[in-house]
Amino acid sequence: MHLLSPSPLVDLSYRSDLHILVMRWLATTHEAEVKRIYRAVEAVTEQQCRFWLIDARRRPSFLPGVTQWLFEEFAPAVAAKFGGPLHFSYLVSPEHLAGAQEFLQTQVLPGGPGLPYRLHYATDEGSATEWLLQAQAAPATASPQ
Repeated sequence: MHLLSPSPLVDLSYRSDLHILVMRWLATTHEAEVKRIYRAVEAVTEQQCRFWLIDARRRPSFLPGVTQWLFEEFAPAVAAKFGGPLHFSYLVSPEHLAGAQEFLQTQVLPGGPGLPYRLHYATDEGSATEWLLQAQAAPATASPQ
């Protein structure tokens, strides 16, 4: 089901058959707009879907302020509202995978299973989707991968 997008910079859909929210970035933008879009996506997620496939291949820029806000403010608030940790499976280009994996290893995994989110990076949509489906089937206390 296609959802009303809060911006021409992002395409949103909800895969009701898989219970996955798909968010495809179509271009890069500045920090304030990225935050506004994430807040708007939360508002249109009527199903309170905690499993998000985020295609970031067209928005490869890394904004440290957005990353900090996303994982320290946004994810905890939405996870509390939705009743469990959010699962973000980011689809990234092969050129950005090493940096993403380094972030995962150094910033996320040390936080352990108590974090309000789980994070995964993939370079193909099949792997990104499979991780989300496995996360849905796993106990809520499963650690991030």
